[in-house]
Amino acid sequence: MISKRWTRRTAALLLGAAAVGVVPSLAPSVPTVSALENVGAGGEFFPVTPDRIFDSRDAAIDVAPLGPKPMNSTFDVPVLGVGGVPETDVLAVAVNVTLVGAPGTGYLSLRPSDFEPAATDEPTTLLNFTAGQTVPNFAIVGVGAQGALTVELVAPAGGSAHVVMDVFGWVATSNYDGDGVETPDEADGARIVPQEPQRIFDTRAGQPPATDGREGALGAKESVEVAIRGIGGVPDDPSVTGVVLNMAGIRPTTGTYLAVSPDPVPASADDADTANGNFSAGAIKSNHVMVPVNDDGSIWLFNRQGQIDVTLDVVGYLQTTTDDASLEGRIVPLEAPFRSFDTRSPDFNSTKLGFSSWEDWSFQDFAGSVTLDGAPVGAQAGLLGNLAAFQLERNFPTQPVQSFMTLNPTDPRDRSSTPDHGQIAAPGNANLNVGESQVVTNMSLVSYGSNGDGDDNMVSAFNSNGRIHYTLDVYAVILAD
Repeated sequence: MISKRWTRRTAALLLGAAAVGVVPSLAPSVPTVSALENVGAGGEFFPVTPDRIFDSRDAAIDVAPLGPKPMNSTFDVPVLGVGGVPETDVLAVAVNVTLVGAPGTGYLSLRPSDFEPAATDEPTTLLNFTAGQTVPNFAIVGVGAQGALTVELVAPAGGSAHVVMDVFGWVATSNYDGDGVETPDEADGARIVPQEPQRIFDTRAGQPPATDGREGALGAKESVEVAIRGIGGVPDDPSVTGVVLNMAGIRPTTGTYLAVSPDPVPASADDADTANGNFSAGAIKSNHVMVPVNDDGSIWLFNRQGQIDVTLDVVGYLQTTTDDASLEGRIVPLEAPFRSFDTRSPDFNSTKLGFSSWEDWSFQDFAGSVTLDGAPVGAQAGLLGNLAAFQLERNFPTQPVQSFMTLNPTDPRDRSSTPDHGQIAAPGNANLNVGESQVVTNMSLVSYGSNGDGDDNMVSAFNSNGRIHYTLDVYAVILAD
């Protein structure tokens, strides 16, 4: 059985930034923990049909005090026994949280309700907002001993806003027995297989991939089926039960939302039951999506109103396995979200990332600090972290700037001498899009790469334009054998 007690950090600095081309110092390898062997479905993900489990606009699924939630306060949302999530054997839940009608500038954070941050802890954020915005983000977060999540709203000017929470699945603590509850049985549990991002869908005319068969924006109340199995590095195998995507909504003609699900929204319906991303007119916004595939190995994408272009990048997939002894793909949530780095801090060089530039980060010490009951959890394939980008600065004072950022596995080749992966070569995917005076966040599944010299826990950040600061808050790690 996987314990719910996780140690987030060591006393020493966990993460170091390596300037491009500079090899970070190496740390001892992390041993595999024998206590994690033969844990059945422990750490496996069980998808559910997306369901709304909390909405401050609906008294039937609100918590006291009912109605809009005041800024500079916290409230708890029970997450067990609702929306297909069982009452026991739950280590973490996968939720999409949306703040509706922000009163001013601020942020929302999410954590297990039994975790109390220390005064010295660096605050973490799930989403940032400005006045009038509706902002969503996705997270896999531990439920703690109380089976609830604490939502914290912070805004200096005060006010209140509505909050919505949709559930997309849960992570098991142990060998799960589904008898007597309406939820998948153990055979439905899956591991996460992170991969280097690949674009599989782009509605913009003339944009690759040509295999997506789409040339034109989605219209109002339009649903489109997108093939997953056998596409973009995902195996064409029935053992693949879900997909992890980065979805971007591009310049909608009016405010709208996108919903991703295994089944289409009925043609007679005005709305989907849940939403994966909210988009304002003319903006570009990315959202992390984790969704089951249907029996045909595909998913459905729905647009509520207006016209909107959409891109989908595969960053991983969910796959079932009968190998209980294997640790590969198991999800380990941290005790609470943890700020791994902040480029504004002197500890991380206090330097913005320039245009068309890569920056390498070693997570080797961080990976070694994640423990189970005081022992290291072992090798890790990647992490789930919330990337935030802000303070975008122009290259030239008179030229406005828009940028995108990515977090990808580090390529061990030397970018300064390899033309196809040089410092000015932009990746073919994006984790988020950001403009001037914006603070943009997006959850990101990132697989580790290598520096080619012994550090196999390397992540590379890329900024396409201007100069920018960014942070990464880690929510969970993905184990490797």
